Amino acid sequence: MIMPPLIQKIEPGDVIGRCRTIRELGRGGVGTVYLATHQTLQIEVALKVLSPALSMDNPALAERFIREAQLAARIRHPNVIAVMDAAHDEATGLYYIVMEFVGGGSLAWHLRHGPLPEAKALAIVTGIAHALVIAEENRIVHRDIKPENIMLDLRGTSKLADLGLAKHALDSRVSLTLGGSFMGTPAYMSPEQARDAKVADTRDDIYSLGASFYECLTGEPPFQGETPYNIMSELLTKPSPKPRDARNDISRSADLICRKMMAKTRDLRYADAHALLKDLQHAQTYGDAGLDRLEAASFDQDAMAAHQQEISFGIETSSDGVYTGSETPDEPTPVRRLPQPVSLPISSRRADNSVYGAAALLIALVVVTTAVLAWAGSDHHASLFKKEWALLTGQPLPAPLTPKPAKEKESSDSEHSSSSKNTEAESHPAPTPDHQTTQAAPAIPANTATTPAQLATIPVALPANPADLTNAVPASPLNPLAPAAPPTAFAALPDSAFTARDIAEKSLDPSLVAPTGHAELLRIVGKRDEHQITPTTWTFYFFDKSAAGNARIVAVNGGQVTKKEEDLVDFASPYDDASVLAEDQIQKDSTDALQIAEGLIPGVDVTSSELTLLQQKNSVPMWKVALWTKSPSGEDHRLGEVTLLAQNGTVILNNLKQP
Repeated sequence: MIMPPLIQKIEPGDVIGRCRTIRELGRGGVGTVYLATHQTLQIEVALKVLSPALSMDNPALAERFIREAQLAARIRHPNVIAVMDAAHDEATGLYYIVMEFVGGGSLAWHLRHGPLPEAKALAIVTGIAHALVIAEENRIVHRDIKPENIMLDLRGTSKLADLGLAKHALDSRVSLTLGGSFMGTPAYMSPEQARDAKVADTRDDIYSLGASFYECLTGEPPFQGETPYNIMSELLTKPSPKPRDARNDISRSADLICRKMMAKTRDLRYADAHALLKDLQHAQTYGDAGLDRLEAASFDQDAMAAHQQEISFGIETSSDGVYTGSETPDEPTPVRRLPQPVSLPISSRRADNSVYGAAALLIALVVVTTAVLAWAGSDHHASLFKKEWALLTGQPLPAPLTPKPAKEKESSDSEHSSSSKNTEAESHPAPTPDHQTTQAAPAIPANTATTPAQLATIPVALPANPADLTNAVPASPLNPLAPAAPPTAFAALPDSAFTARDIAEKSLDPSLVAPTGHAELLRIVGKRDEHQITPTTWTFYFFDKSAAGNARIVAVNGGQVTKKEEDLVDFASPYDDASVLAEDQIQKDSTDALQIAEGLIPGVDVTSSELTLLQQKNSVPMWKVALWTKSPSGEDHRLGEVTLLAQNGTVILNNLKQP
């Protein structure tokens, strides 16, 4: 079939170059990838077609698309997707690249239902580290390593896609510019790449691979948000999370390697891909038994040394180099000074150390002056401050221009004793919004018994509007007479899986619903919200041959359909008839499965759970129930997982452990 030039809709059977398309595998901002048959070689290939809109609006981009495919075609390695051909198809006007077809799907597809076993995660990341070594040798920076660009073949070997192409790729989830000012995927990019993609090097690819490793281990990206800019805000202002904080069964070796890969400061990361590969291979072979031989073993000490170095220059950072100081501090903060700062190779970020030293000295002087004023008392404030000012500047103290704001007065009052505060509060009360005045309550230590006389002297804060009782002060150890706040109301009990399924099926095309009243089901995933024991969101995979991947996804939350779309799966082998769950073998609802699982650990307070109904190869439908409880310190503790038959509730695997 010959298409008109630059047609935007490609159908199965269309011919582009020497390839005949079979079906769509995935779609992104730069174009679409199809499964196709190479008509000369008679093999299945992945055909990547550049978006016609991009090639028409920017011919230079189309030329670069082909030129970089030629560069990538020179690389031959088991962990790199091979490029076989690239050209401009005169008949259709389309630019395309023919690549090796990998039949195991992307890492992103495998992560959709949770984290991977640590051994598998290590194997996948080690394979991509091999690819980074090759990229480093060819002076290529990928700039967009993420689970979507990591493919797995049918043997489980990981392969890096778009090597040599991704630095100009456009991702469907973010808005990028061709100039490179914002290039990559925020959830996986390094902080310096987020600021300027032009400065990216191998260490930025190592960070991105580390973020993908983190998701393999925990099931979630390290930073999340509703928009790319929310994610970037988290990336630039918060320390990288620790895998073991999310999943305590992760080995120390994997945790340290991942943290070193995701260090916010470049100098704390692995210097090159060879060093990373060496640590990964060592962790695969010896685990925690060889922890002391890892380069990452000293990461905590190195990070703390860098942290102390930053502090010595007056820069407040987290332990991995994220600036934590306030952008507009109300008052100067005292800075700790080290007598002998640790020397680290991070001086390139400090153009003039003397500036920091002078700033630290000035801040310290202000702090000392403040302490002297507090010690001297209010009667000597003016005279002492005038003397200090004259000594520092040689000039008399200028006359004040405006009275001190009430907020600043309150903070300065806090430096006096409690008796001074009471006197000040009585003589200079702060105005309330409706010009009423209130008296500050004297502080009573929480661990001190309150006498009747004390109770009688504690004032009750009146509402700004006496008719408005919503302004009443809640009860606290400092104000026991105030009314107690009502207990927090928990959300209504969410629907069970069967109830949510009925809601989901009503949103489907009637042709998908069988005369029995149910659509053919592939799997159910129940995810809980915080403070919920049972899942609040149910996601259903219905068998639909007209959908990509033969799956139609419907999500239900709170009795409402919140998501309905095709399964945009780039998995090479879509669901088939054999994947459909046997309807007569799904008798136990999620509530039954949860009750059976909780009964296996009597006396344990289960605080949350997650449920999945699935069918593994050559098996029957099964519920997998994961349970959590709260540790004495208030942290979530995973008790383990139970697998039971969906037909009669028989437990076939019990990995639950007593807390």
